Amino acid sequence: MTFQEIWSPWLIGPFLWLAGIAGMGSVAYALMKFSKVEEKLRELSFVIFASVVLGLFFVVADLSRPLNVPFAIISSLSQGVFIAKLAQSWMTIGITLLSLLLLMTFALVLRHTVAEGFSRITDRPWYLTLLAIIGFLVTIYSGFLISSASGVPFWNTGLIPLLWIISASICAIAVLKIMTRGEEIAHLLTRAGLSLDVAELVAVFALVATPFYAGPEAARESAQALVSGELAIYFWLGVVIVGIIVPLALGLQLLRREDRRLGLAAALCALLGALILRALVVQAGVFSTIGL
Repeated sequence: MTFQEIWSPWLIGPFLWLAGIAGMGSVAYALMKFSKVEEKLRELSFVIFASVVLGLFFVVADLSRPLNVPFAIISSLSQGVFIAKLAQSWMTIGITLLSLLLLMTFALVLRHTVAEGFSRITDRPWYLTLLAIIGFLVTIYSGFLISSASGVPFWNTGLIPLLWIISASICAIAVLKIMTRGEEIAHLLTRAGLSLDVAELVAVFALVATPFYAGPEAARESAQALVSGELAIYFWLGVVIVGIIVPLALGLQLLRREDRRLGLAAALCALLGALILRALVVQAGVFSTIGL
């Protein structure tokens, strides 16, 4: 079994994870603003902006490899090579969307820090609606760019965009859970998180089970690697147990009574599991040998 080597799992994985946090975090910001919930909007704007910046870094890192990133950016920009490379890259749309989100969230950061006058723009319904739309597009694109990749049958499924949206929503809730101290809001987040945990569990098992019943051999090899192969320990421990079962169990406990420490533990496990999930899905990709 030979896994794909065109994308580094620990470069593209974090990019997909950060894109999800930034994307659904933006949706959460807009929804909170529309609902007149002002608590932790300032901190959320920082998280979204930082996620976009780091996401763009990982994109560039995958294009030119981490140790060469600073030199590659400066040198390529001066020669016009970097822009030409992006124009031919499968990541062009993603970088464009992330760049738009970067500008919009930078305005949010300014609005909450040194330039409150930005509120005349950033608090407008049209701005919040556009923020939510771009954020959702960033999230769903991070799924479609994997599912539309040619040559790796395991990725060519609509389950990945759906799973990415569910997982990114869980990440946004986890970020809010970490920042929020109000019991009423925390309880609302707990209930939402539980529903999404169940949905994620179903989507994850559908993703790995489907290739065993339908699809080419390469897709079955990918699923086999996750279920019982060399990636199995990371899948079962990191994704299923840490990323889903533990937050689900803690969430059921939190339904009875909110506890700050349990809430933090559930949120951190959910975020870690989401990161491992994306890295493993990228790593597990096996090229189809048909036609080669």
